Amino acid sequence: MNADTLMPSSQARPAAPARPLFVTGVSLLVGSGALGGAVAIATRSWGGAGTARLEGLLGAIVILMLGVALFHGLWTLRRWARSAAIWLLVLGLVYFLSGLVFEVSAQVFGGEQALSLGEIARFVLLGLLKAVLGGCIPGGIIFGLIKLDSSFDESPAQRAFADRAIRYVLGASALSAIFIVFLIVVFTLQAAWPAIAQNGVGQMLVGTIWRPTDQQFGVLPMLVGSVLSTLGAIVLGVPLSLGTAILLAEIAPRSVREVIHPAVELLAGIPSVVYGLFGMVVLAPFIRGIELPYNSGFGLLNASVILAVMILPTVATVSEDAIRAVPRYYKEGALALGATHWQAIHRVILRAASSGILAAVMLGIGRVIGETMAVMMITGNAAVMPKSIVEPVRTLTATVAAEMGEAVVGSEHYFALFGIGIVLFIISFAINVTADLFLHKRQ
Repeated sequence: MNADTLMPSSQARPAAPARPLFVTGVSLLVGSGALGGAVAIATRSWGGAGTARLEGLLGAIVILMLGVALFHGLWTLRRWARSAAIWLLVLGLVYFLSGLVFEVSAQVFGGEQALSLGEIARFVLLGLLKAVLGGCIPGGIIFGLIKLDSSFDESPAQRAFADRAIRYVLGASALSAIFIVFLIVVFTLQAAWPAIAQNGVGQMLVGTIWRPTDQQFGVLPMLVGSVLSTLGAIVLGVPLSLGTAILLAEIAPRSVREVIHPAVELLAGIPSVVYGLFGMVVLAPFIRGIELPYNSGFGLLNASVILAVMILPTVATVSEDAIRAVPRYYKEGALALGATHWQAIHRVILRAASSGILAAVMLGIGRVIGETMAVMMITGNAAVMPKSIVEPVRTLTATVAAEMGEAVVGSEHYFALFGIGIVLFIISFAINVTADLFLHKRQ
């Protein structure tokens, strides 16, 4: 007798799931495509030199083996084969659509003469038609494989392997951030080392003259300009941002929040060059009206005001989230003890949300330190020590942006600009470490 007939019905082997006709067709398509691709590569490389012939044969063998493995996985309804097929089709579709976009762009913008609107529309419509015709088959296969998810199976070993693979991929993604930061530090330090060795760290940091034509590379004026502009932006912007956050989170009715909140978020989407133009056209003439020596309208005050407006959406949004995260019974308990609404906000809610507010301020400082275009347009770009709030200054980022294009590669000036990059990295690192220490202390 057959062994299966002697087994109880509860222990009988489950019947193999029926293979959908769609999966059968996709499997045959994958197998035939892999075989055709391998034959085409081998045929094309057969007439070449010895090395090219060997590379072509190896490529054909690899494609054939991968195609056979994928064909067998789809034929036996393995989930890993379904996932691999979907990802390969998605990558191929992205590659095809990207090439099509570049092709249409070259036809529209690559000519010597400007095209009429009718010709542009014709090229765009032809591109859309190619995208639909070329993407319908892979798109349909992707859709079908997704809908037939329940037809595929995987063994416990395959499930455990997938879990381990995903864990390793996520771990590698997390470690890649550390690795990238390490590469940036090594590359920047290597490029800046000739200038550091030639001038010395002390001479570069405390030198007050930045004159590349005379081989003088003191970064102290730019360092002071960056610190003072950041300090001015924090002094002007943080109270305004914190007040906005308190209004949106605790005071304003819903109708007012629906108007103010999108307006605040809209500020974050304005390009920095637009802020720079506003500072040049609107703010600079207004500041120029102040009767002070060496007041051209372009200087520290202009930069502080513009940067304060630029950090407003970041600081206000994050501070609002921190305030809303405070448990409501904190406020209810304060009101029950006789505190006014403002006393509950000032003495209870803001203190409970202080760590989140500090994180918002640190994000604003990071935005100010890294800002380049706007400050380059409104600070006056004078590498001198400022004596008043209206005198022109130059920041570290503006110096790199303004002079990197004209510095001769391999010159001391070129290496000194990378030294400025090292200073910027140290400042950012110090800000992050300080914020982290304060947050842990509060916790």
